[in-house]
Amino acid sequence: MAGCWDERLYKDVTIVPVIGYDGEPGKWTGYFTHAVVAAPDSISFTTVEGSGVSIEETRLDANRKVSESLDPSQVLVVLLTTEAVKTNLMETFDVAYRMPRTRLSSRFVVVEGDMAPYMEKTEIMGKMLPDYYDENLKTAVFSSIIPEGDIQLAARLLLDEAIDLQLPYLKMSDKTGAPEVAGVALFSEKIFSGHTLDAKESLIVQILKKKPGKYAMFTYEWKKESKAYPVTVTLITYDKKWDIHESKINARYKMKFNVNEFAYNHLDQEEARKELEDFLSKELTKNFNEVVNKLQEAKSDVIGFGRTVRAFHPDLWKKAKWQDTFSELDINVKVEAEITQTGILN
Repeated sequence: MAGCWDERLYKDVTIVPVIGYDGEPGKWTGYFTHAVVAAPDSISFTTVEGSGVSIEETRLDANRKVSESLDPSQVLVVLLTTEAVKTNLMETFDVAYRMPRTRLSSRFVVVEGDMAPYMEKTEIMGKMLPDYYDENLKTAVFSSIIPEGDIQLAARLLLDEAIDLQLPYLKMSDKTGAPEVAGVALFSEKIFSGHTLDAKESLIVQILKKKPGKYAMFTYEWKKESKAYPVTVTLITYDKKWDIHESKINARYKMKFNVNEFAYNHLDQEEARKELEDFLSKELTKNFNEVVNKLQEAKSDVIGFGRTVRAFHPDLWKKAKWQDTFSELDINVKVEAEITQTGILN
């Protein structure tokens, strides 16, 4: 028969949907945004701060400052400063994986600067703090800016020697003063490498991994007859082929696009369409190689080249620690763009 051994009454606890951590081993600060019920149909959120030598002790310290017990089992987002992720995430957040009630679908997110401003709701957000973060991150996944992932997947990647972790990266907007998704933070050997990618570079990484979201769009300026025409294309489908030989990787991507914006028009003419395809191929090839160079500089193989090398090229895999080997490989990416949809004007 079913029992009630795991039952917890909400009258005894308060739900914590957003948590923030800052600090270093032995000196941690935790920020816990929890629900406050003022009336049966009125819920607001407030943040309480705690400190301690470990992540769990920060919660225990914060618990002493509220009337109900803080329950982090339903957390949606865990925000981490760049200082907090300079340690091994598996060791630092060991408690998140050992507590049986932990919500494994919650997300780890890295933020720029101090934590306190990220735990405050502003008028520009237009909604409660937990909803703001949850919906913004879902939109970023939808637009291929950040990868789909949760703390369970983060643990799997941290334990895999052949691929590195990337986490969503947030910063405060200079215009609105609200947090915005800026790209991804790159990890190397379980810790933050100190390198980040912006939104466009992060989008390229998701394509290189062949795990983009529902939409992946690129915008360039195409110069023709001494005038610049903006061109925006949406990725429809693509194939990749990796040729790995000794210490060299040739990665080839054949990509099909839909043209969203192209004021110059004339795409019904084969010559004009071919010219635009050549332009996109050149620009995308340049951008893709620039991103790979940044990954090598950070010693962060978030694409997963190492998984293929480990499976099919053992000599290269055993050469040295993979992050060191990856940073020294000769990696060349070539993109071939094809326009398959041009819109109703053509």
